[in-house]
Amino acid sequence: MQIHPSLPIAFSHIGQRTINQDTLYPARRTATEDTQLFIVCDGMGGADKGEVASQLLCDSIVRYATSMDCPIFDSVHIQAALDLAYQAYYTYLNQQPLVSRMGSTLALLQFHKRGATVAHIGDSRVYQLREGKIIFQTQDHRQVNDMVESGIITAAQALTHPWRNRLSRAVVVSAADKNGPMNPPTPDITVLTDVRAGDYFFMCTDGVLEKIDDYVLSTLLAGDMPDQAKIGSLQALCDGGTKDNYSGYLIGISHVTQTEPVRSVNAF
Repeated sequence: MQIHPSLPIAFSHIGQRTINQDTLYPARRTATEDTQLFIVCDGMGGADKGEVASQLLCDSIVRYATSMDCPIFDSVHIQAALDLAYQAYYTYLNQQPLVSRMGSTLALLQFHKRGATVAHIGDSRVYQLREGKIIFQTQDHRQVNDMVESGIITAAQALTHPWRNRLSRAVVVSAADKNGPMNPPTPDITVLTDVRAGDYFFMCTDGVLEKIDDYVLSTLLAGDMPDQAKIGSLQALCDGGTKDNYSGYLIGISHVTQTEPVRSVNAF
């Protein structure tokens, strides 16, 4: 399978924060129709230097991909790339004694001959949409979601719970962890093998979700407008009303060349 995206479009804005802690790869206005790897990271505001954490994480994954000649990211390659990120975090912490803890979310999308790999840790999301319907989306790693799954609280209670913004997984380290993070979290990894021309992939940090829900997203992307107008409409809904940083990537699929039989969705 060869997936050919249309020209990907990205945005990243500070919102009502004092600094933008989101990082995108490729950076805004640098992606092309040949780009196969996309990354969205959101530095943790409750830790130190979130903008540095997201940049180091993003850079480490790109550096690993480049050094390995762009392998298909399975669980082994993802973990090896995360190990580089942890090393970069500790190097930074050793050089900055006033910084005690840093972390970031991760959302990754990679096109390759088997389809599209999606990997994520935290609450930055990846969607796949087709004909105005969401056919895949990542599930946020939040403590309240784990509590709902365990039956501790209801889904309705999770919406207003005081822990609703607390992550249950993130790429995070503390200066106190001299020997590396204890039980580092593993990402959720899914390979999507049903990818068709006309599909959209949308990646975003959680700031986008302050103003855009699933209905709004699917309705806007189903509209008969150029992609630039669609992304403009998404940004307009966030502008002035979103407290957090808000960043996203819209990747439309121009055409798909089948070189292998299409299989069902698999997870590593």
